[in-house]
Amino acid sequence: MQEIFSVEVYYTGAALCNDLDNGEVYDILFLDIVLANSSSGVSIGHYIREKVKNETLQIVYISSHKNYALELFKVRPVDFLIKPIADKVIWKTLQLCTRLLQKAEVSFQYKQGRNLNKIPIKDILYFKSNDREVEMITTNGRKTFYGSLENIYDKLSIHRFFYVHKSYLVNYMNVTEFFYDRICISNNDIIKIAQNRRKHVREIQKNYLYLEIENVD
Repeated sequence: MQEIFSVEVYYTGAALCNDLDNGEVYDILFLDIVLANSSSGVSIGHYIREKVKNETLQIVYISSHKNYALELFKVRPVDFLIKPIADKVIWKTLQLCTRLLQKAEVSFQYKQGRNLNKIPIKDILYFKSNDREVEMITTNGRKTFYGSLENIYDKLSIHRFFYVHKSYLVNYMNVTEFFYDRICISNNDIIKIAQNRRKHVREIQKNYLYLEIENVD
């Protein structure tokens, strides 16, 4: 079945930001690093995440150079494409974005007492384990229920949840900054990375951000 996309073109970052401020909604944004009027695609990405508070827009960066990649972690792009871009690469990226958008609508179910509740996965920041209890930190607060991180990970690993510590399971899409020994979450919480998981976290960064770069050359 052929996918149908509605496309809008912006020639300046200011015009895009103005429309987003006025309530325009997009699912996927292909964003060049260098824009007209000396604008920066990196600054536009920060504006979308930090000012507009839009965490669901799938941002795909485009550039002629690889050396911008490290500046993009905080914006949390889906991909980074190097010019010139083949048609098949664009379609592959569109398919990835579409799958992620579909997954973002999926809910996580959990039980509190006798009640079975659910929450959109995109609203979960991270889980913290304390013996048999799990604390779920969300965009709307904290909820506690009985369970295990291992079982939660089995359900949510396909949605980019990963361990930074045996007691912390994090939603990659809500990580704003990566450091050698800690990460920052979109609610400004800071979580330390266990020493034995630092290599694993670096691999996750590499796999998610450099997916297309590794296929160049």
